[in-house]
Amino acid sequence: MNISYNFAGKVAFITGGTDGIGLASAQGFVDAGAHVMVVGRNVELGDRALQQLNAKQKDAASFVAADMGNADDIARAVTACLGKFGRIDFAINNAAAEFPLVKTADIPIEEVDRTLDVNLRGVWLCMKLQIEAMQKSGGGAIVNVSSVNGFASSVNAAMYSASKHGVNGLTTAAAREYIKDGIRINTVCPGAIETPRRQRRLTGFTPEQVKQHYDSLAQQIPQGRVATAEEVAAGVLWLCSDAASYVVGHHLVIDGGLSA
Repeated sequence: MNISYNFAGKVAFITGGTDGIGLASAQGFVDAGAHVMVVGRNVELGDRALQQLNAKQKDAASFVAADMGNADDIARAVTACLGKFGRIDFAINNAAAEFPLVKTADIPIEEVDRTLDVNLRGVWLCMKLQIEAMQKSGGGAIVNVSSVNGFASSVNAAMYSASKHGVNGLTTAAAREYIKDGIRINTVCPGAIETPRRQRRLTGFTPEQVKQHYDSLAQQIPQGRVATAEEVAAGVLWLCSDAASYVVGHHLVIDGGLSA
């Protein structure tokens, strides 16, 4: 990232932090001097993330394995962060459920439950506990990772779109409620991003099909390419910084003009 921040003495709590936008954000916070609690389900990915994050500064980051669709796991993760670092200054709620690309009437009920449990209920519960911690320490900033689908929708992703609409509404309401406590709450709303999640979507594609996929995206996006995780993380860090001190309840769209 080209912009430098000074987050020394601060603590960031990041769900879905083992790869993609979450890991890029974690790296940005560590580079700015913060301590980071990385939260994710996959222990192997968590260990790999810690090797990267702690390469320059020993013990800058810690990892806790937790499922953001499980209330007990969420509480345990927040408790682990407070036990390790004593506070939460920045919270990035980035975890999102994988989902099948099918039409609305064909979505399995268990996938509906899983998507809402992780993408909406999990974000709400994370926020509840993060807000309580921030109130005790004098404030902070929360960034919920939403999507351009929080404004519109995508074919074969109805429940994902519905959950992101919910995140946007939840964020705006909470932002107005807690700004007087010194807690700023906003979202980033990415468009098409190059992440391991996208790569998993392309599993089984031939090289020609992969090329067609990216060519099609390039034609739809005015900037002509998908974004990197680091470009979204740059928005996350800015929203947490003093440079965004007057930004409250905002949905920061990072999509190369896709939804313009």
